[in-house]
Amino acid sequence: MAEFFDNLLGLHETAQTIAWSQVMWRTVSVFLLALVLLRISGRRTFASNSALDMVVKFMTGAMLSQSILATLPYWVPVLGFTTLILLHRAVGYLTYFFPAVGRVLRGSPSVLARGTEVNHQELRLASLTEADMMAAVHSTANLEDLNQTRLVRLEHDGAVSVIKKDPL
Repeated sequence: MAEFFDNLLGLHETAQTIAWSQVMWRTVSVFLLALVLLRISGRRTFASNSALDMVVKFMTGAMLSQSILATLPYWVPVLGFTTLILLHRAVGYLTYFFPAVGRVLRGSPSVLARGTEVNHQELRLASLTEADMMAAVHSTANLEDLNQTRLVRLEHDGAVSVIKKDPL
C-alpha cells in the first residue's frame, strides 16, 4: 500500500523529477485534505479579512503549493498546514474566552465619525482620508453625507460600517 501511494503521489520525487500525473494526484489529495482541515478550522478562517486571517490565507497558499509542486517533500508542507490550522483554531478559542487577547491579535473597532463630527485622528491612524470614509458611507449605506449617519466605524477587519440616524 505504501508503494502504491509513493508511486501515485511521487512521495520521493523532487520538483525536477515529478511526473505530471503525480502533480495531478498531489493536487487532488491536497485539495481534499485542505477541505477537511478548513472545516475543522471553522467558517471564519476565510470569511474574515482581519490581519490574523490574512496571514493564515497567505501561509496556506504558500505551504500547499510547495506540497503540490514537490519543492519540499510532500508531508512537510502538509504537516505545516495542519499545524497552522490547529494554531488558528486555538487562537480562535483564546480570543473567544479572553477578549483582551482578541483585541491584541485582531484589533478593535474605531469610531471615524459621530454624526457630522469627523474624528481626524482615527482617520490618520487608519491611513484613511475623509474621501475614503465618504466613499465607504456611499457604498455601504447608500447615503450622500454624514447628516444622515449616527456613527461611522472602522471594524477590526478593515470594513467600514455605518449606523444610520433613526427616522423621525
